[in-house]
Amino acid sequence: MLLSQKLKVVFDYAMITIGSLISALGLGVFLVEAHVVPGGVTGISMAINFVWDGLSVGMLILLLNIPLFFWGIAELGGTFGTRTAYGFVSNALFIDLFRGELFRGELFGELQIFHGWDLQNSAPIQYMLKNDFFFFMAIGTFLVGFGLGIIFKFKGTTAGTEIVCAILKKRFGIKPGVSMLAVDLVVISLATVVLYFEPKGEIPVLVLAFYAVASLYFQSMILDRVVYGFDYAKNMMIFSNKNKEISSYIMEKLDRGVTAFYARGLYTDKDREVLMTIVSPSDARALAPFIRELDPNAFITLSDVHEVLGEGFRSREEVDIKFIKNVEKREAEARAAEAAKEAIRAEIAAGEANNVAREARAIANQSPSASADCHAKVAERHAEEARTAADKAREHAIALETAASSIEPCIPDNADQDSK
Repeated sequence: MLLSQKLKVVFDYAMITIGSLISALGLGVFLVEAHVVPGGVTGISMAINFVWDGLSVGMLILLLNIPLFFWGIAELGGTFGTRTAYGFVSNALFIDLFRGELFRGELFGELQIFHGWDLQNSAPIQYMLKNDFFFFMAIGTFLVGFGLGIIFKFKGTTAGTEIVCAILKKRFGIKPGVSMLAVDLVVISLATVVLYFEPKGEIPVLVLAFYAVASLYFQSMILDRVVYGFDYAKNMMIFSNKNKEISSYIMEKLDRGVTAFYARGLYTDKDREVLMTIVSPSDARALAPFIRELDPNAFITLSDVHEVLGEGFRSREEVDIKFIKNVEKREAEARAAEAAKEAIRAEIAAGEANNVAREARAIANQSPSASADCHAKVAERHAEEARTAADKAREHAIALETAASSIEPCIPDNADQDSK
């Protein structure tokens, strides 16, 4: 188990590295070269680099993130740990590596070391930049969103405005989405002013600002798809004559809720019961064949659901956690019930042993002898051991029942009854 956990951590860091590499490729080779500011610390670093190229964009990102990182630790404790540090450091270094600016600039002088690959000046990149700016921006936006999605999916971050937004939420209760949007818009506005006084290229500054806002929006969409998948859940409408069996399968086998309501078929002019349930794509793939086998005449509709709010589906991240908690609760309740049965059996055994001991002692008292007294003592010892075992079994059952009751279920009991 310990080895598997270590391998998982290594795999997570490997995926964060890949995500940083992809994101840095989109930023360093495409967005930076197009002078389109993506917002956040990266956008501030680009704006500074527009007016002063003494430090590379990647180095500026690194230097700006360091104080934010320590500020986040001071304000939020260990929330931003090693994965955050690794994420923004690797992302910054990859940006400079792809741009051929690794450890290059006034700060480092004329150090003769490997500076990177200077990909932004390659023929394909320059051709797209000059002849197909929209496609050029689409590639950069996709790479940034896809790379960041991989980083977030494996519990990493690139620091920056995420730390600022987390602190604003803690201190003032501002929602992270609102604060992040506001910060990014401010950064884009400032970069637009900088570009107005320090124009880069032939594309008008206002056009670059519009591209920046559009790029930011589509990055968030791509990131969301990478982290949560393209099919978050499936809404199934089931028309069948085997609703009792189907609903039992959904609740007992899939551990999901199901709602029944009545609808009128206008063609037949008859009322019938319709089942509706929201399940994961994998559950839908298991449920549909079961229904078809149970009722070949059943009619099923499936639709994609990308956001579910309500009991059991509070947020995308909570779904799996709640589902696991519900399974854990049922398993804990089953263990507690089995322990209770064991305790009852132990109580019965203790009672029987006690009766045997009393009878043996009565015989020994009526007909005193060494053998009778020895038999009575053995029986009394067995009775005492049985009582001790019964007490332990009872305590164990109480402990398991307490543990089971402390686990919050995914779907409360009253919701289960309503869904039935």
